[in-house]
Amino acid sequence: MATKAVHPETQRSKLERKEQAILDAARAIFVEHGFDGARMSEIARRTGIGEGTIYSYYESKAELMLAVLQQFWDVLTREAETVMASTQAEGFSDRLRALAQYHLNAVIVNADFINLSFALRRNNSEVSVSRDHLRHYVAVFDQLFRRGQDRGELRRDAVLWQARDIFYGTLEYSARSIEMTIDAERAERQQGPVVDQMVALFEAHYGADLAAKSGDNTNIDRMCQQIEQLDAKFDALAKRLS
Repeated sequence: MATKAVHPETQRSKLERKEQAILDAARAIFVEHGFDGARMSEIARRTGIGEGTIYSYYESKAELMLAVLQQFWDVLTREAETVMASTQAEGFSDRLRALAQYHLNAVIVNADFINLSFALRRNNSEVSVSRDHLRHYVAVFDQLFRRGQDRGELRRDAVLWQARDIFYGTLEYSARSIEMTIDAERAERQQGPVVDQMVALFEAHYGADLAAKSGDNTNIDRMCQQIEQLDAKFDALAKRLS
């Protein structure tokens, strides 16, 4: 009796599903116990496969952690790109709003893992996510900002890296504030006002028609002061988290 051949695509999909199960279990264990406290045996137990099988995919715990980190940031990048591709609005402010909503929610939902990711990076760990993965993610904002400049919506003299830091830094600080103020009496905190303020900040500080609408620099000075205050808050928060 002839044996039924296993289609190579079917076998590949099984291997991919098993690998994804390993990555999902590993992420949960790393968040619960940290990188140093995580054990490959516990990851194997939670996955429901042999520990030796995990080592057939990843030679060490460090290699597994790196794979989890890389997949995480790759997924966030694809999702952010999808948000931009599916946004019907053409104007910079509306597109910025969509990206800000996505990023703020992503940071809140994945707060534990992102904190672990940045802790590894601060400690110069061998398993910290590569700069390339982070660059790919923030490049979504970069493309949006350059597009706004090319379309004449934003000031040509605006410095991209400063705008990027303000965007991600402000939203990440706000996400942590939201996370810390959620308790039994307040199950959630509205994200809308944070996003609205972010968009208003960019319109006021980076809008190409700002100078034409105002005969002085009062609004710009005020926004610069707010940005400086945010920078001070970021520094204080980073010291508390380190």
